[in-house]
Amino acid sequence: MTRKKKIMITVFSILGAIIIALSAVLVTAAVMGKRLKVSPSRYLEGVSEEIQDILWYSSISANSHNSQAWTVKLYPDENKLQIAVDDKRTLAVVDATKREAYISLGCYIETMNTAFSAYGYETQIICNENTVELTYSKVQSIVNKDKLNLIDKRHTDKSAYSTKKIKDTTANAFLAKYNGLHIYQNGEENFAYLKQATLDAVTLQSADQNYRNELAEWLRFSDKEASEKLDGITAEMIGLKGIVKTFYYWTTSRESAKDDKFAQQGIDTAKKQVNNCGAFAIITGGNTFPELINTGRTTQAFWFDCAENNIAVQPLSAALEIQPFSNSIQNDLGVTAPVQMILRLGYVDEYRNNLGLRRNLSDYIEVVK
Repeated sequence: MTRKKKIMITVFSILGAIIIALSAVLVTAAVMGKRLKVSPSRYLEGVSEEIQDILWYSSISANSHNSQAWTVKLYPDENKLQIAVDDKRTLAVVDATKREAYISLGCYIETMNTAFSAYGYETQIICNENTVELTYSKVQSIVNKDKLNLIDKRHTDKSAYSTKKIKDTTANAFLAKYNGLHIYQNGEENFAYLKQATLDAVTLQSADQNYRNELAEWLRFSDKEASEKLDGITAEMIGLKGIVKTFYYWTTSRESAKDDKFAQQGIDTAKKQVNNCGAFAIITGGNTFPELINTGRTTQAFWFDCAENNIAVQPLSAALEIQPFSNSIQNDLGVTAPVQMILRLGYVDEYRNNLGLRRNLSDYIEVVK
């Protein structure tokens, strides 16, 4: 064999090995990038399977950082629940006043109300000083699967949306249904204001190391970590899937999520998000505990309606979490009550379902006999 042939064989052998190695990496990445599947426990000792299912569906509600900052006491003999914020799981930096925690609790209450209704129950909801009491009674045996499917369907979508405006008939129906709701379509002056205010607030907020540290604690850096903790923000929740999701997990850590590069990526992502949507919605309301609970209930109910119409939704809270934006936004928009929620809206090619990354029911529900 000539020296030239030997060199060619060696080169092809090396190239073959590289191709095989790259193929193995891509196959591994594709497998790891599959959609996360979790199976939290619904079991509660001494509680009927139907009530367990209702409480599971209740948990699939909107909440900040997927912190699931709620605690529940269930009195099955009295058909009653007492629900409150779990102070150990609130966000001390971005939500020092617990405004978002109370709104999240309101979202949880509304989802619970919807789940009970789907299973044929009537509910009564009483908001006390810092707790919510819900009582329930069975009135029919038919299960409304459409409502349950809607709970499963609703999720936060952080991808790029169509810049097409929300249909006027749909927007007008929303506005007629919900007090405190305002919708600003792409191209309107207040749409441009919210777009710029959000981006400026994200930029300012991202420079705060305390903000970065808190966010990093709620980010999840593998499916394994997400499955063990059953809370927090996964790669899929920030809009990554497939191979991109895998490489994010391979290249990002809790420490790197606190640095300047990751913060800049967050700013760049926010810019793409505000530049790719059809409308912004705001929800206004008072600042007391009952009023914030009501804002959360309105937010969740409106979000269900959006899901039913295949309108993607993403909360954008930065402008409400940091000064000077939080102090001026009400006057700048010319609304009569404080702005409590900002939501990005738009049509998407594929409307997916919620991941169902939620804790075991027994982790936060105490059954009281």
